[in-house]
Amino acid sequence: MDNSQKIEFNKIRSTSEIFSDYWRFMKEEWRSYCLVLGVFVLPFAFLGAYLQPDELLYAFTTMEESGMYNEFLADDSLVSNMLLAMLSSFVAKFMGMFVSCAYVIKYMSNEQQYVLSKERFGIDSFLPFISQYGLVALLATIVMTVSVSFGFMLFIIPGHILLPPMSLLVYDVFITKSCLASFSRCINLCKTNWRQSFGVVFMCYIAILILSMFLGGLIPSDNSVANILLSSVMTVVSETVMIPFILLYYSLANQNMRL
Repeated sequence: MDNSQKIEFNKIRSTSEIFSDYWRFMKEEWRSYCLVLGVFVLPFAFLGAYLQPDELLYAFTTMEESGMYNEFLADDSLVSNMLLAMLSSFVAKFMGMFVSCAYVIKYMSNEQQYVLSKERFGIDSFLPFISQYGLVALLATIVMTVSVSFGFMLFIIPGHILLPPMSLLVYDVFITKSCLASFSRCINLCKTNWRQSFGVVFMCYIAILILSMFLGGLIPSDNSVANILLSSVMTVVSETVMIPFILLYYSLANQNMRL
């Protein structure tokens, strides 16, 4: 693709333009982008999906029967599998966001496109991003996960309020290289246009939820293999929402500069 044909991320967009450019980006980049996501996300997503369902079912069954998790917690193998499943799912989420951010940065640069091939993109091309941004991006992912999770668990409404700015947090640390600065910056960016921020973020998550429910309804619930594969693939697909989030990020940043 020539640079003249590349999508310009750094500009103001309407909500409809964000989604139309997301669709255009996916049509042009889906092979290389999804290949990168598949390589770095799919193994962890598969492991998390493989370990988690039976252990959660066992935990809920035990809770219903005894009202406590004592029996579940007493089984070291079940606890370790559950923790491993949670860790794998978290790593899959982190890698999905991290790879998406790195892909866009390479896409926006004048260098050759960021794709998985020996000539154009290899593991060695990804290593500089890990050394430069890995630690701060990991910290940002932890902050995002903890803050949104607690927001939903405690009062629900704070979770909804925090979701849009926290969806931008990982990309912003690629810019500021400071999780603390990015936290307040993303909140301020979303204040620039709360309607667009909430609209884009929630429409993305609702679309993923509807797609997951639709595909899940096509697979028998007793087909564990198919459900594990679907869950793994949906994890990869869900990480593509980082593209409209990054488009939103630049739209808000440019709107903020005009104020």
